[in-house]
Amino acid sequence: MNLPATLFAREWLWLFDLLFAAFLYPSLRNTDWRRLLDNQTMTNALVGLVIGAFVFWQFNAGIRPGFNFHILGATLFVLMFGWQIASATLTLVMLASFFRADADWIALGINGLLMITIPVLFTEWLLRFSRKNLPKNLFFYVLWNGFICAGLAIVLNVAATTLLLLLLSHYSWAEVQRHYLIAAPIIMLTEAFMTGMLITAFTVFQPEAVMNFSDAEYLDGK
Repeated sequence: MNLPATLFAREWLWLFDLLFAAFLYPSLRNTDWRRLLDNQTMTNALVGLVIGAFVFWQFNAGIRPGFNFHILGATLFVLMFGWQIASATLTLVMLASFFRADADWIALGINGLLMITIPVLFTEWLLRFSRKNLPKNLFFYVLWNGFICAGLAIVLNVAATTLLLLLLSHYSWAEVQRHYLIAAPIIMLTEAFMTGMLITAFTVFQPEAVMNFSDAEYLDGK
């Protein structure tokens, strides 16, 4: 997470920028902003969560460049607002974080792919899978789409980051294992707990703020 540009060749960074742009453009183009803006509760929730995400993204725990962790929030944003709005707003959070840290902007693509594209698309896929194959009740929604999905999204993020560090940077397997992978279970459990806790609170107390949740589908008659 938060991989600095100094770890990779510029050619690879430009390629990742193009790939991230190819993902971001259609998501921005197809975003249903009207549905969001027409729902004042959802809009207020989005503003609050964006501010919260920005704050949490500043809390980086790590030792060496590239070996750091922070809560992503991607699964929560997808459940709350859909994958298009999640992609757009998390990109804004990333841009603000880059600006604050005075980071090299050429590294936007690689970080966007790892911290936004992978967890967002995985969460969307798992959400569709659960709707088709799992019982429709609040318990399964929170457990599967909240806790489990958020934890697995971090696993994918860490796996992809590890692969890139090993293939494209100067770090060895021993360094990655000692300084990066050893802390992965902690951030995985933290992400899972935070996502599960927040999505539980929203579905119980403000279900109208959750775009991918319906009282009629998950609660009525259960």
